[in-house]
Formats: sequence, C-alpha cells, structure tokens
Amino acid sequence: MSSPTRQYPALAKIAARAAGSASPAIQFSVGHLTGPQPGIEASAAIGEYLSVRTGGVGFQLRTWSPVTPGYPPTGVIAQDDGGGWFGGSVMINPDFLYDSAHSTEILLTLGHEPWCPDYADCLMITLAYKVMTTAAGDEVPILFLQSPVAPFKDPPPRFRIDGSGEAPRVANGLALRMLIALDTSNPRKRLTLVRNIAWVAAEYGLGLQVTDRRFGRVRGEWWSVLRHEPDVYQRKKEELFGWAPSGVPDRAQLLTFVGPARVGASAVIAADLLARNIGLLSVSEATLQEIAFVNVVAPVAPARHGLGEVSGTCLPIGSGLGALARDCGLTARRGARRTSPMDDTPATDYQLLRTGPVDPCVTRADDTVHRPIWISWHLPSMRDVPGVVVDHLLAGGHVSRGRVDYTRARLAQSGLVRGRAKVSVALDPAIDRVDVPDRLSSLCSQVEQEVVAYLVESGEPLRSVGLTIAWRERWVNR
Repeated sequence: MSSPTRQYPALAKIAARAAGSASPAIQFSVGHLTGPQPGIEASAAIGEYLSVRTGGVGFQLRTWSPVTPGYPPTGVIAQDDGGGWFGGSVMINPDFLYDSAHSTEILLTLGHEPWCPDYADCLMITLAYKVMTTAAGDEVPILFLQSPVAPFKDPPPRFRIDGSGEAPRVANGLALRMLIALDTSNPRKRLTLVRNIAWVAAEYGLGLQVTDRRFGRVRGEWWSVLRHEPDVYQRKKEELFGWAPSGVPDRAQLLTFVGPARVGASAVIAADLLARNIGLLSVSEATLQEIAFVNVVAPVAPARHGLGEVSGTCLPIGSGLGALARDCGLTARRGARRTSPMDDTPATDYQLLRTGPVDPCVTRADDTVHRPIWISWHLPSMRDVPGVVVDHLLAGGHVSRGRVDYTRARLAQSGLVRGRAKVSVALDPAIDRVDVPDRLSSLCSQVEQEVVAYLVESGEPLRSVGLTIAWRERWVNR
C-alpha cells in the first residue's frame, strides 16, 4: 500500500467509488415534507438516506451512484419535480477529505425548555449557527449539524454521577449539535475550535458540552465545559434582537442548499443568513457521499405573510439568497448588514431549493414533555425501522404520542443497511415523574424484542438482524 493511500484513506475511498461507478457524480433527491412523513422506500439504489423533522415540517434526502455513468455539464444540476420534491446530481469533490473514524461532537445549548422559539430566538439560533461554523473555519470539515436536538444537563444529585445514571432529557430544545472530523496529526485544531466557541458561549450565556473522550467513553457521553446561563442569554437576546417581532412564527420557508462538500461552505451560508437578519427555526446539515446538504426552516417576516399558495423553486445560491431575504429578512434592507458576494467562496456553485410558505406548527409548550429514544440497527434490506418502533411504542398503552425526529441509514460495502434514529415519545400523564426512567427502560426493552420478532416474521434472517433501543444515547453504542 502506498504512503498517500495510508495517509489519506478518504481519498482512496473516493477514488474507488469513482472507478467502480465510472462516474464522478452522485445523484440525489430532496423532499420538503409538510404532511405525513413517508417511510423509507425499500430500494437497493439508495446509498444513503436522511430524514429530519421538526414540528409539522421536515426534509428527506436520498443519494446514490448513477446506474448509467454520466458526466454532468456543470458541477450541480437540480430541478423542481413538483410537490415539494427536487432531484439532480452533484460532482464529487475529491478535495473534501475526512476520516469519519476520528471525529468529535459539540453541543451548544440556548435553553433546556421544549422547543418553542420566538422571532428573537430564531435570530439567536442563526447567531449560534454562525459561531459554530465560523469556528470550524476553512480547516475543519463539518460532517453533521442539527437543531433542535436533545439538550444535556449534568445529572442532579439523585442520579449517580459516575456515569451509570442520567436524568431523562427533553427530546427537542434550543440547542445545536455539530459533528466534526478531526485531523489526528494536528490535535491543536480541536482545542482551538472548542476555545473559540467557548469564548462566544460564555459571552452569550450558552451551555457548551463536548464529546467525553476519556478512555472507555462512547458517543452520547458529554463533558461539560460551560453551564447554560438563562439570565445572561435573555439579556443578550434583548440587547441584540430586542427589535424583532413578538410572538412565535406561523409561516416558514423550507430551504435546502446543495452542492459539493467543501470545508467552509456552511460558514459562508451562516454568515450571509445572519447578515440579512434571517432567523432559523431549525437547521440540519449533513454530508452524504461527499454531497453537502444544508436544510433550513426560516420564519417568514410578519409583513410578508400574504405570499399566496405553496410553491417550489430552484435557484443559484446568489439569487436565491436575495429572494429569501425579501421574504424572511426581519428588517428592512437598510437595517441589514452588508453581505459578501458568493463568488469566490466555497458555496459559489451551490443551488437553493425552496418550498413555501408552510405552517411550521410552532405551538406554546403545554404540560406534555416528549422524551428522546435512540435506535441503532443493521439489516440486509432498507426498512422503515423507526416507524415500526413508534407503532409498537404507541400500541403498548403507556405512550400517548410518538414521532420520528431523525433517521439516517446507509448501504455498507458488506451489503447490510446500517441506520440510526431518534424518536420522541410523550408518556401517559398518569405516570409519576419519578417513575419515568424505569418506565422508559422497560418500554425500550419490550419494544426491542417485539420489533426483532416482527422483522423476523417479515422475512429478515435472525442472524442478520441487529437492533438496539435505549432512552440513554450512550447505551446504543455499548
């Protein structure tokens, strides 16, 4: 094996993929979901699959190598297929090198209450998104980023502090979670990135946790750097965005920025959104087969509510951001900061896929609290495992509501489909709060056995079925 291959395993992977398909491009489809969420289609053509959902809207992404080799005339081709669906192809970027085996996660918390942002909170989310992506800069690849997510608190005294105990978490709160690739030859990059985020987090009262990298720790275990300070957060929000409209957004645009994965592209997009005073209800950023997808739910400015029927458009990023600022910018043009042109930036050839206006279903939180449950599985075929899990949870009688918040699955070289998901459940109100951990544990164990039995009855060989369901994220990685 040559030295370059040992030093750059990602380059060898991309070269092997391009050689095997005889095509430098990857095809994709993007769905902007405003109704019931469709399940995963059982198709061998899908290489990677991602679905995220918040409130009443969401996104569904699929990527695969083309059956017929092709060479697109441009780097990014995208078209509106109607009904909130888009399709196209993207040229692979061989310069986007990372080794997913060496990565770390950062959790930035704006609040621990259930997700219900007002317009000023949306602008604070945009600010936090810019802080995280700017800290990554043009040197650290971002593999995944999402908000809202389950915020984390250090366990209170009634739970064991040695790692065996954890308080049940809120399924979705004002928090951002970012997964970054690491350069093992330069450990100072990670320290610099965390330090840059910590300085800003301390100024704005944000909580900050990083992946616990001590020996024996796994994904889902966190090391707290800063505690969330609600009073500081509220004061800074008022100072920065006290002029923002009051109330919670009731109209939104669904946006997907798509293009070749390049380090620094998301930082350019985040900076432009903040400069135009565009808030974020939610954001999910993922890299699927070297294609970057940045999915955004942006609240429509109250003055632009009369926008007519839902429609979809596909525009180059420059003109698309200009049209977006017209509908979602929360101040007049003279109140926005100067934006930089997209030319000569890593996102210069990105396309903006846009659907809206839609109802994001932001409602004031009631007494119902949704708890997160994490799922990990591998199967010989593509199946909607999270949907099956939710059906079995609801059938037990102890869960009053359930939904799938996040799903990601990929077809591995072994032929197995490996996936991870997070679902949110609201327990029966009759269950006492102190009994919630025990009830969640028994539910996860029971449903895990039921779903395995269901998959075997559906034709999956038992020896090829792997499934873990847990309400503590770290348990799915043990």
